[in-house]
Amino acid sequence: STVLEFGRIVIYTTSLRVVRTTFERCELVRKIFQNHRVKFEEKNIALNSDYGKELDERCRRVCEVPSLPVVFIDGHYLGGAEKILLMNESGELQDLLTKIERVQHPHECPSCGGFGFLPCSACHGSKMSVFRNCFTDSFKALKCTACNENGLQRCRSCAG
Repeated sequence: STVLEFGRIVIYTTSLRVVRTTFERCELVRKIFQNHRVKFEEKNIALNSDYGKELDERCRRVCEVPSLPVVFIDGHYLGGAEKILLMNESGELQDLLTKIERVQHPHECPSCGGFGFLPCSACHGSKMSVFRNCFTDSFKALKCTACNENGLQRCRSCAG
């Protein structure tokens, strides 16, 4: 919902280094916003497939082909790395960021190191939980419902 993103920056990225140029562009955009000391939400599609589906849907609405990184400000599509770099160099980005909340001292979360996800507290990242049948004393492996497909949960310390 774009109503919930008023005054916010959302960046869709990846931390996978399989395609080096994509990873480097994601790092560049992240550093640009960190240097401006603005608060932004990073949605890493490598850590949560729901973010990838969300990105596809949002890009389909604005008739854009998703190519990471993708930036939305105030819920509106802004562009990818090339557009952000050009806007940063021309000063346009600074003008757009005047209404965004500032970060006094940028720091990484001590719990997750800035990734926004931690291994599941229930299954410890195995993606399986064990069910014990009290009547037969047998055990059965079940898919863990507390985490995502990668065995991760949102960090409670930094995820809003």
